[in-house]
Amino acid sequence: MPLILCHSPKGGTGTSFIAAHLSMHLARQGHDVAALDFTYQDTLKLFFGLLPTQALAEFHGGGSALAVAGVELFSAYRLSREPDFTEALRRGQSPFNDGKIYIADVAAGDRETKDLLLPHAQLHVCTLLPQPVSLAALTKVAAGTPTIELPNTAYILNQLDDTHRFSRHTHIFLRELVGDQLVGTVRRDEAVNEAAAMFEPISKYAPASAALADIRTVAGQIEARIGLNANVEQLS
Repeated sequence: MPLILCHSPKGGTGTSFIAAHLSMHLARQGHDVAALDFTYQDTLKLFFGLLPTQALAEFHGGGSALAVAGVELFSAYRLSREPDFTEALRRGQSPFNDGKIYIADVAAGDRETKDLLLPHAQLHVCTLLPQPVSLAALTKVAAGTPTIELPNTAYILNQLDDTHRFSRHTHIFLRELVGDQLVGTVRRDEAVNEAAAMFEPISKYAPASAALADIRTVAGQIEARIGLNANVEQLS
């Protein structure tokens, strides 16, 4: 089963939000999903409604995973610094071949982990904002390779606000630049931050959230892109 790598070259774009809700969508569709937090900040769990003090089991650490909304949650930052693990990835040995779908949340500044995981990923999901500094980072998605030559990369434009001209123009620019590699947009919605601040999943705090509706649509596009079908038996 696939590894989906969530990483943006620019921090603060909402990568953890995207990774969390992609995981929850796939779990709702009947897939066996594990979300791996490779970040030092350890914030992926907040979008599942957990407290910052809630400890997660270490990936490959032997502990029992905490399951939220059908998703197994693991901390993987410490493991990503262990020589045996990183060397195994370099040799092409994948720890992601046990039948689960793995969603890896990797910090923007952690290029080393991103580069180690990328050869094992079926899809790289890159989240961008409608801001100049975010667009400027497009050249850093894969150093030395033009953005339009990354067929296994999908882009999401987060925090889109159609009332702002630059935001609208960014959407047009990205659509023209990367075509159908732009799998969708997520509207700007303060409910995302409010839900995280209340330590509640946005589906509970603001079920009518525009951002929630958008991310579900985007997640469906990603599911189709990597050739996954809903597990009808589990859904019935």
